[in-house]
Amino acid sequence: MLETVQSVRWLPLTPAQFDFWEEFSFHPHQPVSTVAHRITLRGELDEPGLLAALEQVVAETDVFTIQFQLPDNDDLPLQRCNPQLRPRIRLIELKQTDVAESMMQADIERQLNLLSQPLAVIWLIRFSSTHYTVYIRAHHIIIDGFGMALIEHRLAELYRAHLQKATASQPFHAFYDFLAEEQQYASSEKSRQDAEYWRRYVTDAPSLPVLQKGGEDYGAECLHSEAVLPEHFSQQLSAFSERCGTGWPDLLLALSAAWLTFQLYGENKAEVQPIWVPVMNRRGMVAASVPALAVNILPLFIQVEPQEKVVDYVKRIAKTLRDLRAHGRYRIEILAADQGLGKGTRYFFSPLINVLPFDPPLFAGCEAEREVMASGPGDGFNITWRGRTDASELHIDIDADPAMYASLNVEEMFTHLRSFLSRAMMPEAGQQPVYQLLNQ
Repeated sequence: MLETVQSVRWLPLTPAQFDFWEEFSFHPHQPVSTVAHRITLRGELDEPGLLAALEQVVAETDVFTIQFQLPDNDDLPLQRCNPQLRPRIRLIELKQTDVAESMMQADIERQLNLLSQPLAVIWLIRFSSTHYTVYIRAHHIIIDGFGMALIEHRLAELYRAHLQKATASQPFHAFYDFLAEEQQYASSEKSRQDAEYWRRYVTDAPSLPVLQKGGEDYGAECLHSEAVLPEHFSQQLSAFSERCGTGWPDLLLALSAAWLTFQLYGENKAEVQPIWVPVMNRRGMVAASVPALAVNILPLFIQVEPQEKVVDYVKRIAKTLRDLRAHGRYRIEILAADQGLGKGTRYFFSPLINVLPFDPPLFAGCEAEREVMASGPGDGFNITWRGRTDASELHIDIDADPAMYASLNVEEMFTHLRSFLSRAMMPEAGQQPVYQLLNQ
C-alpha cells in the first residue's frame, strides 16, 4: 500500500467481513476460515529476483496489514491498514518436501487471534537452486480466492519484469479505495434496484435454511473426495459448451445442480430447491484489481422439469445465473438482515457448487504448479470444480458434513456424478429430458 495519512483511519467492518468476525467470536480457538495457497516452482530461478517480486507484491497488498481493534463496550471491531504489520518474507531452506508439507499444514491448523496476531504469512521455501515453493496463508476475513489469485499472477508478472529489466503494470489499488467503492454502491440507486430484485426472488421461493454460528459442530472436519478428470472429459465438456452456446463453467454448474437435487432431496427432488453459488463480485473498477474479501454467495433455485430437454435446461439455468450476477453486488449478509436474520445466525450455504476457471500464474523460465491448500469453511455438501479457462486440467473436490451425510460414500458420489455428466454431454443427449438421464 502507498503509506498515506489514510493508514491511521479506523473504519467499520464490511458486510462481507461480519460473518467471519462472528465466527471468530464464537469459535476463537478453531482455525475454520484459513485460506492458504502454494506455488511449486521448478526450473532455473533467480532467487534474488523472486524475493524482490515477493517483497513488492506484499508491499502492494494492503489487506496483509489490516489491524482489528475492539472499541470499548462494543462487540464489533474497527479496522485499519497498519504498515508496521506488513508481513516479512520468511526464507526457509529444506531438503525434504515432507518436512515442508508438515510445516505448512501445521501453520494452516494453528489457531489465529484476529485481534493480536498477524493475519498473513508468506514463506519462500528453497529445496534446491531449481526447486522452490511459495506459501501464502491468510485469514478469510481479509481475502478471498480471487484475491489470492491476483497476488499469484502479480508475483509472476513482477518476477518476469525483474528478469527482463522491464517496468511492470500499475500496482494494486489501495484497500481504502476498495472500501470507498463499496460504500458508493451501498448508497446508490443500483443497490436499491438490486435489493428489490432479491426481495422478489426470495419471496417467490422456498424458505432458506438458517445456521447458528455458535453450534458446537461448526467447522467440523468433512468427508472428502477429490479427483482429476481425464482430458477427454474436458474435450467433451468444451464440445457440449459450443453446441449449447453456454460457457463451460455455467454448463458444468447447471448439470451438477440437477444431479445434486436428485441425490440430496429424495422425494422432494421435483420441487424447487436452493443451490448456493459463489460469485466473484468484482464488477467495480477498483475491486477488479485489489486483493480483498469481495466474494458473495447467492441462492440459485433449481427445479428440473420432467420433460425439459438437456439443452433447454442448461440455457434456462445459464440465463438465471446471468440475472443473479447482474444483481450480485448486493451482499448476502444484507439480504439476510432484510429477511429478519439476527446476530449469531446466517444462511446455511448448502448444497454449494463452486466452479473456478483460473489459469495458473506463468513464471518465466520455470514450471509452476498451483495448489489450494485451504479455502475456509464449508456447510453441508459442497462441490468445487477447478480448471484452466479452456476447461483443461479439471479437478473436482466433494466435501460432505458427516453429521448430515454419514451414510454417503463421497467417492461413489463422484463416480455417479461423472457418469451422469458424461451421459448428458453426449451429442445425442442434448434433446433428451434431463429427468431421463438422471434416472438411468
